[in-house]
Amino acid sequence: MNNYVDVLKNFLPPNATILELPKPQEKLAILLADIDGDHFNELIGAYKYEEQNYILILKMINDQWLPLIHIKGNGYGISDLIVAPITDSWVSTLVVGWQIGNVWAELDLLQWTNSGFVRLPTNNIVYSKLEVEDMPGEYGEDGQYELAVWIHDTGEAYKVDVYRFSEGRLDIARDVYPYYFRKVEAYYAQKKAGDLEQKLASNDKGLSFRSPYPTSREEVLDKRQQVLSRLSSTGQEVIDLKRGDVTGDGFMDTVYLTGDKTQGSPFWQNISLNILNGKTNMYERISLKENVGYNPTIFLGDFTGDLVDDILIVIDTGGSGGIIYAYVFSSLEGQMRQVFDVEEYNEQSKYEVNYQNQYKVAVISSNPKKKYTVDLMYKGKEYLSEIYNEDGTLKEPIEGWVDPVSGLYPIDFARDGTYELTAIQKIAGRYHADGIGYVQNVLKWNGHDFVPDRQTVSIFGEDLKSN
Repeated sequence: MNNYVDVLKNFLPPNATILELPKPQEKLAILLADIDGDHFNELIGAYKYEEQNYILILKMINDQWLPLIHIKGNGYGISDLIVAPITDSWVSTLVVGWQIGNVWAELDLLQWTNSGFVRLPTNNIVYSKLEVEDMPGEYGEDGQYELAVWIHDTGEAYKVDVYRFSEGRLDIARDVYPYYFRKVEAYYAQKKAGDLEQKLASNDKGLSFRSPYPTSREEVLDKRQQVLSRLSSTGQEVIDLKRGDVTGDGFMDTVYLTGDKTQGSPFWQNISLNILNGKTNMYERISLKENVGYNPTIFLGDFTGDLVDDILIVIDTGGSGGIIYAYVFSSLEGQMRQVFDVEEYNEQSKYEVNYQNQYKVAVISSNPKKKYTVDLMYKGKEYLSEIYNEDGTLKEPIEGWVDPVSGLYPIDFARDGTYELTAIQKIAGRYHADGIGYVQNVLKWNGHDFVPDRQTVSIFGEDLKSN
């Protein structure tokens, strides 16, 4: 982008300055886009010269940038600079918001025609927020983008309308209201969550002191619980909460699990992952594949090596084998994606457990391909006599098994800031309580998946008689 800044500056008048887009963009008002429909990008920038705003469009001709047009704008700054196909023309429209007040911008639509750039009618729209996207109507998306115009009313309230360009003018697009007003509802839920998150951060800061002042620690804890109970807009309870940068934008996000607790029981149902973006205040709710169980917990740490916190969720199933549900979520290409599912891992990890002559058990792993031999002599004569003849041969063939994962633990073995996952699986003999040992797999991210980095088998020790 620095190269394009230099290019743009070469064509600006002396003492002109490139305009900056306000929060949350906080970047120079420059973009590359095909604005005349020739399938080659033009360089577009907004600048101020002698207290007047302008748009400058440069076109690449014979491998060099040349000025196409300077277009005069209004206001004292710029709030939006977007290129999108909002007309049914074969070229995109340049959508500009000229800042004319603290929370007000004037809409400007610039369209390329065979006669050059023209201004499309805008109904003299002045707005506070603007969203431009291809909104699905009754028959889905159609390739033509709509404009969602937010007009500030009072406090945090807005009047919202959605427009579509049709027959040379902007008309209300009522067919997309069912889609877009779900986003409007989500905005108010996110705003509520953002306010509560600030209170939560204040509570956490208070708890960091040995003696919170001017209130007691018990009062701070009570206020924290009140905030947690309100943080879930669904009426569910907040089960566990952690704070860390899981989006990679440098801002602390709030990550928490919500669910419905069974009355008189520690059993949770309808467990969901919730992420409140600390920079944008946007809220994302993610449904879990298995959303019931006991003791749901969150751990934040970098598992993928990109210096951004990932999310590990572990839920006890409550079964006799101590089996768990576990998931890892990571922000990849700007989207929160599930990158590990313990049930999928269990399906991919197959084992054979076979008793052998001479008091041995063979444990064979399919991934990685390994064989382990466990000596059963420590089990004692009574145990062995049930299985083996006096000469050490088996009385009959016996097969054991390896349980699904019952423990998944983050460990930074190299102390380099990137965690591996240690998966623990019990080896059972004739019945589940007949434990032989544990298979331990250290799983490491390879850029696409968590794969075994190393595997070991641990056994139970023989009790020694004290002298």
